[in-house]
Amino acid sequence: MSVRTDVRSVRRWGRGVSVTQEYDFLFMRRVKTCFELVIFVVVAFAVLYSQRVAISDWLREGTAPALPEAVSYQPKPEPAESQSPPPPPAPVETESLITPPSATPLQTEAAPSAPLPHAYNLSVPFTPQAPFGEWDAVHKETCEEAALYMVQAFYQGVPEGKIEAQTAENEIQKIIAFENQLFGFFEDTTVVQTATLAEMMYGFEQTEVVENPTIEQIKTAVVAGHPVIIPTAGRLLGNPYYTAPGPIYHMLVVRGYTADGKFITNDAGTKRGEAYLYDFDTVMDAMHDWNGGQDITGGRKVALVVYP
Repeated sequence: MSVRTDVRSVRRWGRGVSVTQEYDFLFMRRVKTCFELVIFVVVAFAVLYSQRVAISDWLREGTAPALPEAVSYQPKPEPAESQSPPPPPAPVETESLITPPSATPLQTEAAPSAPLPHAYNLSVPFTPQAPFGEWDAVHKETCEEAALYMVQAFYQGVPEGKIEAQTAENEIQKIIAFENQLFGFFEDTTVVQTATLAEMMYGFEQTEVVENPTIEQIKTAVVAGHPVIIPTAGRLLGNPYYTAPGPIYHMLVVRGYTADGKFITNDAGTKRGEAYLYDFDTVMDAMHDWNGGQDITGGRKVALVVYP
């Protein structure tokens, strides 16, 4: 033993502390430090978890691209009454008057002569399907009603933004009552049934169910001023705001698109669904009509356009 070690030992004994006691003290201090660190990590995690939605909203708002300026509904002007008889029409070939059987209003009426804009956005007003946030057995089934109501409100000139909750709730309840009279039920209506509802309840003069729509067809309808109602296998949308695992069947409204390949939607399945962005591929892959409760991914790929 060196003289230096002897001196240190004497000093420890002089203080009445043995080497073993000092080691125990250091060990306990390290344990305490580790325990405090664990407590800090647990508390921090709990705080972050409790605020996960607010954090997600903050990140989404901070990283979301600027949307195109919203375009309100522009009714077509009524044709002016002619003061004099129109001139006789010029002779035309008969074949030019025949519309090919494959043509549809979505492909012909809305088709612009110029290329589509890089981005477009209709000012469709928004309501969640549970306007007061009460996700009971009824309001879990009212996405179709909310989607149709938002399109109707757009055509009625209701401004962009969230519709007052009581107004939306009253209208959703009216639609439910009408469906119960019309179909005998209101849950899980197909696109064809939703089209029938639009005609019977709101008096839309024309509805169109488009089979296997393309992205370009949907964009064309939007640019022509017509929101598009899309039926989906809701769980394939991957919306983080849905209550897990998400709805089996769900309808949303495509109101526009961005230059970087996203649809601008009004998704009534969440209170945060106004102008919610989905990738083109996400919507197109999730697009499936209700098929009577069978595997929803076997449902048809269809879209609904209603014309005022």
